[in-house]
Amino acid sequence: MKNTISISLLALLILPTIALGQDAAKPLPNAPSSQTTAEGSGDISEIGQRVADPPSSSVAIDPGPVQPAPAIRTGFGFGGKFRYYLTETYFNPSALTAPAFRAGLRMANPPGKGATQYPPEWRQGADAFGRNYGDAFAERVSFQTAKFVTGAITREDPRYIPSSSHNILARSVHALSFSFVDRSDSGHPMPALSNFVGAAAGGFVGNTYLPTGFNDVTHAGQRATLRFGFFAAGNLFREFAPQMPRPMRTFFTLIAR
Repeated sequence: MKNTISISLLALLILPTIALGQDAAKPLPNAPSSQTTAEGSGDISEIGQRVADPPSSSVAIDPGPVQPAPAIRTGFGFGGKFRYYLTETYFNPSALTAPAFRAGLRMANPPGKGATQYPPEWRQGADAFGRNYGDAFAERVSFQTAKFVTGAITREDPRYIPSSSHNILARSVHALSFSFVDRSDSGHPMPALSNFVGAAAGGFVGNTYLPTGFNDVTHAGQRATLRFGFFAAGNLFREFAPQMPRPMRTFFTLIAR
């Protein structure tokens, strides 16, 4: 578990740095060319003629390109939330790859030590991988299902809203705080109850099948806390993903979505 937490913390530190590097790599706007300057310098009498003869009011003056107004974010109905739940939980490649990645980490660093270590059937061989894979998948489904049901009841919007700031620190704070306070269907801030309920469901579902010594309230609370931390890290990824290189974005999506 310590290695898993370390990996999560490392990802939290790396994502804003990658985004900052991508922003710094963007080319600066081109300076005006000498041709444009030459075209702008005309005969003084011609300039005076233009001033004396203003354009007719019947001629439309183009004020330049008009920026489109930002789209208004509308709330999900029950059908939209259900489709979002299915996509996040089942209908994406990470539904298969993320549990496999976590199962491999668990087998490489099984919880407990000595007499309190995972039993051999959870640590060695293909059967052990299957058990850990099933554990990771069950935790994922429990988290998303409880999150969906709670959000439908409390009218909570499950979607992440990116920050409007360009400051790396402000964006990071926004992403992490959005795990605690998100938005209602009407767009108003509200406590992110669905995230807490989902994390609790993901943490406690293992008590029904995990080996003795790992199916108690203490371990369930630890798993719930870790699940909530993974969700917060996911918000950080969603915030900076547009500035990340595509291969890295795909990699994080497959192992952590």
